[in-house]
Amino acid sequence: MLAGTVVQYSREFIWVILDDGGREVLAKPRGRIELLEQERARRAEENLEPEKVVTQLVTVGDRVELTETEHGWFAIETLLERETWLLRKGNRRYRRKPQCIVANADQLAVVAAPNPVIRPSMIDRFFLAAIQGGLTPLLLVNKIDVDPTLPDNPALRDYRELGYQVFFLQATTGRGLTELGAVLKGKFTVFCGHSGVGKSTILSRLTGVEIRTAEVKAKSLKGRQTTTSARLYALPEGGAVVDTPGIREFGLAHLTWLDVHEYFTRIATLATACAFRDCTHTVEPDCAVRQAVAAGRLSAERVKSYIKLRKETEDFKHWE
Repeated sequence: MLAGTVVQYSREFIWVILDDGGREVLAKPRGRIELLEQERARRAEENLEPEKVVTQLVTVGDRVELTETEHGWFAIETLLERETWLLRKGNRRYRRKPQCIVANADQLAVVAAPNPVIRPSMIDRFFLAAIQGGLTPLLLVNKIDVDPTLPDNPALRDYRELGYQVFFLQATTGRGLTELGAVLKGKFTVFCGHSGVGKSTILSRLTGVEIRTAEVKAKSLKGRQTTTSARLYALPEGGAVVDTPGIREFGLAHLTWLDVHEYFTRIATLATACAFRDCTHTVEPDCAVRQAVAAGRLSAERVKSYIKLRKETEDFKHWE
């Protein structure tokens, strides 16, 4: 039996690169591939219903075993166990069940840019999803020429102070790509972000493959989506990257209060000094969190993101 890695999929076919020779072939699942044992174990451990939670059978990055058919295409016989995963809350197409965007990646590179707009709350969602799935999050701030003051932005400075790697790039000129390439070498990295932030431009320069790009709309400042499905590309010096479609909304599939508490450790620690135990950090007097913001020790954007995600955990049970 042959083995390979899924590099792209659609409703009809799955593209797989075979380990033997690196040949890319078309494949289809044979029958129904069972979902992962660790997902069943996770649901049992959290006392959740043992339902199948990922609706698509195979995703980019999956390791599979195949056999060749008499029709010239290949049949996927086995989906091997996933080591890491990047999940998002599904939309109507996926019946609201979690969707696995990429499997078996090492890192998640979140791309942001001042054009169209930088949203720390979206960055936090991606970072949380990465941590939940066992990936190391990286932040790439592209189009630094639009706003050279971005390295001193308090909201972005928070990520560096927390120990996350942050890269400031200008993809069209290659600025910062050498440093980024060193971190990507030998790793399997997923690129995510809003449409129009420059993911495809960055990846074109890193991979040497011309990936279609489009300009941001001038009037609305909204990015135009050019990548329509996730695709894996090899890096010349080793490793691989995945270009994903631009995401306007990113719902976290399994969000708990503990997830939010551990991710926003600094805010959660400050909250213990608030005058009220159930402080919302919005209007209450003697709020230690708002005092830290006023003193410049904490960015207001990070607190807004914390409040929003904390509320989402309170509402999560209704969605679940």
